[in-house]
Amino acid sequence: MKTVPLCLALALAFPAAVPAIGAEDTPSNVVAFNASVRVDVDASGKPVKVEAPADLPESIRSFIEKRVASWQYQPAKQGGVPVGATTYVKVGACAIPDATSGGYKLGVDFKGNGPRLVSASGNLPPPQYPIEAIRKSVTGTYIVNYSIQPDGSTQVGDIELADGPKQSAKWLRPAITRWAESLRYEPEQVNGQAVVTTMSFPVEFKITTSTKRESNETWRARYKAELEARAMASSECQLASGASVGLMPIALDSPVKVIPTPAG
Repeated sequence: MKTVPLCLALALAFPAAVPAIGAEDTPSNVVAFNASVRVDVDASGKPVKVEAPADLPESIRSFIEKRVASWQYQPAKQGGVPVGATTYVKVGACAIPDATSGGYKLGVDFKGNGPRLVSASGNLPPPQYPIEAIRKSVTGTYIVNYSIQPDGSTQVGDIELADGPKQSAKWLRPAITRWAESLRYEPEQVNGQAVVTTMSFPVEFKITTSTKRESNETWRARYKAELEARAMASSECQLASGASVGLMPIALDSPVKVIPTPAG
């Protein structure tokens, strides 16, 4: 089974009326975050169980679960016959203060589906930038393909240079391999059995004016801050603010196909 990586998959966004979230549930500023939602579907494609992360505030968790349950699903097939399956739907959510109600409005956007990353933060951690590569100003962008095994471990496949000098492979390929092999997932299931899923992911190593003076910990923190800044311009924050968001195609190949649609 093969799924296009979440960071490469184009999202399908839709405008929707969202309820105000209680002020006690979220901080007083705009909050953008990702959540992985477990979805069990039966052989007809009906979601029979939808579970958002238990550590979310109740009102936010309930809203996300209802939204994800309202989407359409095409079931997995085994031997050409539709069967029940489990997938993990990744959504982007953004809570924006609502001056009128004194609460918050929540925007939710589909980001893709596939296996679920096992991570304390719920986010994919960036790889370590080799110190020697930083010293030599080695940069490069690689596409790494790895398969998620039924036990949740990863098996690295091809690591292809997308941009940068070929010589960068000496330092960057080993770092990418170590990073990919350290990842753990909750695999998707088809008819009650865990299945192998192949993923592809771009990894970029880029030198900034401050990178050479940074420790690896500082670089990772800055990388995370950059990702958070991008999140603030995301479609889900536009949805929460009431901005118009256009439709874009989705490129996914998971046992379960997800068709995000507005709640009826």
